[in-house]
Amino acid sequence: MTTPIDVDASAGVEIVTSTERGRRLAQLVPAAAELWVPEHFYSEVFASIRYLHVVAGKLTVQRAEAAIERLTRWHLRQVGLVSLIRPAWAYRHNKSGADGLYVALAEYLGASLLTDDLRLANAPTFPTTVAVLRLSVR
Repeated sequence: MTTPIDVDASAGVEIVTSTERGRRLAQLVPAAAELWVPEHFYSEVFASIRYLHVVAGKLTVQRAEAAIERLTRWHLRQVGLVSLIRPAWAYRHNKSGADGLYVALAEYLGASLLTDDLRLANAPTFPTTVAVLRLSVR
């Protein structure tokens, strides 16, 4: 039996850029996990890789291109956004629109949420039905 895990962009960026945090986050995923993302995950992770390379100068072109390669080859199950918009709307007061979509997907799947965003994981109104996989300290 597979365990559904919803991966948010904060965890995805760390994992595809192969940081120490990313390696530790990946270790939180059970062996029998099936990884899911809302379709905007790819644009969020891509934008972060671009920012880390072009603006912040924290990724060399080689590391950025390797991260893009890992992102495009990563086997993730995708869910379209339309079905998540109404449930995500319930979180409009305490979460960004994008974060609300991750939470809505986790609820829909009965999945745990893999995140490196402590603000999201600790937000008021975070559903008690969604387990959070995260590192304890940033």
